[in-house]
Amino acid sequence: MIKSVRSAVTAALAAPLLAVAFAAPASAAPEDVTVSAEVQGNDVQVTFTNNTEQPVFCNLGIADAADRWDRVYDEYFVFFPDDDPFTVTVDDGSYQIDWFCDEIQGSESWGTSRGTAEPIFFTLPFVPDDGDTDDGSLGNLDPGALVGVLGALAAGSLVLGSS
Repeated sequence: MIKSVRSAVTAALAAPLLAVAFAAPASAAPEDVTVSAEVQGNDVQVTFTNNTEQPVFCNLGIADAADRWDRVYDEYFVFFPDDDPFTVTVDDGSYQIDWFCDEIQGSESWGTSRGTAEPIFFTLPFVPDDGDTDDGSLGNLDPGALVGVLGALAAGSLVLGSS
């Protein structure tokens, strides 16, 4: 009799614990934690905005836009509400920023893999250099390349964001 009561008590206590362990994260307000990026040359300044009152555990990944698994930057860290932006330098190319943050002492989550934000996509400009700069002529230049170069010069700095 004691053995069956002990089994019943153990099962009764285990069921709520399992439900908590496998419960879906609480619905977080998307504006509580956000990420934005500003591109200047080959530097990407990433700003986490933590509007909660506590630190959050985060992951930031910058990957080739065509192959999300080919990451050029992947970092896990604890982010406090008053932390400063940080800069990552990457080569020319097309990239995708994915991120997530989880409450350290809670159940809320934010980010691209948590459904509260979209990935940030950006392409760093490529300026062709044929080495022939002595005569000032555009030479035999493809008009499409000229539009890309002029667009990059006009942009100067590109601010991107995710909410």
